[in-house]
Amino acid sequence: MKFADNLYELYNKHFSEKDYLPIFTNSVIEQLDKNDLLHILSECSKEELQTIVSTFVLNEIESRDQKIISLPSSQQDKHNKSPIQFKA
Repeated sequence: MKFADNLYELYNKHFSEKDYLPIFTNSVIEQLDKNDLLHILSECSKEELQTIVSTFVLNEIESRDQKIISLPSSQQDKHNKSPIQFKA
């Protein structure tokens, strides 16, 4: 993917460690508008698009598949009939 190659090259010009790559990547992508993002995708091959979509979908499924932890009923709010739940 040309965009990824260019972004990685730009990153390497400014940083020597890979620790900041996710922050750098997200900050650049956040600055792009919808048309910019669609343009990047339009330059992708079918295989690259399949990888992008499949990675996104799997991440979405995994984030929804997180365990829900409920507090024991003795710790619930007396006025709240449903248990308090937290995602693990």
